[in-house]
Amino acid sequence: MLEQIKARCGIAVDIYDGEIKGYIEDCLQDMGASGVPGRLLNGANAQVLTAVTLYVKAYLGNDRSDTGKYLDLYRKKVFRLTLEDDDVEQEH
Repeated sequence: MLEQIKARCGIAVDIYDGEIKGYIEDCLQDMGASGVPGRLLNGANAQVLTAVTLYVKAYLGNDRSDTGKYLDLYRKKVFRLTLEDDDVEQEH
């Protein structure tokens, strides 16, 4: 997930990897506590990847004038993910 998040954020260096990993872990815990089904968090779900990307974009860096915008988008994405039924497998 780290490499996907870095690519989505346009980060090509490794110096921020530790910080990004921390944000990824924090975000996944936050989504779990918010009610996102565990099966989504444990898999390679594109919606979860988008939510994590928004979370990382909100917090990465020192001077983020757009933090509120990204957190709002993150919260909306998490809300939609909480509506997924944990007991029903998605049909493809």
